[in-house]
Amino acid sequence: MRKILLLGDSIRQNYQEYVKYEMQDIAKIYFPNDNGKFGYLTLRYLHDWIKALLVEDGDEFDVVHFNCGLWDVLRLSNEEDCFTREKEYEDVLKRIVDRIHYLCPNAKLIFALTTKVIEPGFAPGIEYGERRNSDIIRYNQIAKECLYELDVEVNDLWSVTDQLGDEAHSDQVHYDTEIAIKALGDQVIKSL
Repeated sequence: MRKILLLGDSIRQNYQEYVKYEMQDIAKIYFPNDNGKFGYLTLRYLHDWIKALLVEDGDEFDVVHFNCGLWDVLRLSNEEDCFTREKEYEDVLKRIVDRIHYLCPNAKLIFALTTKVIEPGFAPGIEYGERRNSDIIRYNQIAKECLYELDVEVNDLWSVTDQLGDEAHSDQVHYDTEIAIKALGDQVIKSL
């Protein structure tokens, strides 16, 4: 049975159980409890998550599906730039890919594009930040271009959320609703 690792932010946390349930007869789905948030946090904890999750079976993953971006595009109210600047975002994505290849040398890699927000796409629990769809579109383009060069498949979750109405949101950023979990989960399953 294939072993698939799902990594990413709270959007991944919304659909992970759905994907695990729907794929239970064809693959073992793994994911850390941690929210991967932004790229640098994902890069830092990749080793820990992979090591902890493979303790059960002692094998390597066949597929790693990952995302980061919603925290990277966060704009703090006192800053004009996104939390992770564009060049840094490209660099950290390349480093994440390199690290996954090192830790899981035979795994297929799939990157999920960042999902749409209802602007101002607030920072959860923080009243002084925002996210903009124009930034997300730009950062998704950066991801597509740099990951194409690295032969990483791209899963277009942006387009899925762009087609969903505001009622699919559970707040300005998240998709913890039945319709969204199914739509995003089905797209992830299709990519796997």
